[in-house]
Amino acid sequence: MMNQNLFDRDEMIRLSREGMENSMRFFMTLNENIVKLADMSRDAINETSKKNLEMINKAFDEYQKNNRVVTSRIETFTRDLFNQTTQKTETHSKQA
Repeated sequence: MMNQNLFDRDEMIRLSREGMENSMRFFMTLNENIVKLADMSRDAINETSKKNLEMINKAFDEYQKNNRVVTSRIETFTRDLFNQTTQKTETHSKQA
């Protein structure tokens, strides 16, 4: 009977090394792709943040403009009302 050695040590070492190299290559590629995606996401987030900030600044400017208009109208209305009230009071006091 022929004694067959079913375990080839050199072939096992070669297969293990090849498996480790392929695993390392896979995980390095995976990490590189994750870093690329993170960079793309960061750029998109920065652009979105910039647009949102511009929109908020524009809305605030519009608010200030509208607030000045409303305040001016209230001041004008109050002044006119005060003047009318003062004139009526002066007219009534002169007639009495």
